Amino acid sequence: MSRTAARPATAVLPVALLRDAVAREVARRSLRGVAQDVGISPNGLRNFVNGAVPRPATRAKLERWLGRNAAEKGPSLGHLVRLVEELSGEFAPDQAAALGRDIAQLVASTYERRHRPPPRWVRELITHYRAGPGKRS
Repeated sequence: MSRTAARPATAVLPVALLRDAVAREVARRSLRGVAQDVGISPNGLRNFVNGAVPRPATRAKLERWLGRNAAEKGPSLGHLVRLVEELSGEFAPDQAAALGRDIAQLVASTYERRHRPPPRWVRELITHYRAGPGKRS
């Protein structure tokens, strides 16, 4: 195997995004628990949270952890609403809300066709876009 083939995959996510996600999880749980989940030492994780640039292998572990962690929780309502706002940036507010409702309904109907109950984030998205323009939080 060549030397380059053994290297970790190219980093995909910005370090700031990784650092923010790790810091939030450490605040919610514990440094040791998160370090164990990521697969690095607590000191290495602390250094990363405090601004150290991770080695490529550590960064790959952090990205894999973030991917697993996000998949378990599903997307947050805030992330989804911001994404719809970005997609509908050139639309009038009522058109943007209609796009949000259409997306929410499309996702919900996809789960229904597969005879699976929609996850929490889908239900939250539907509820959010059912509310009137002045009623959303």
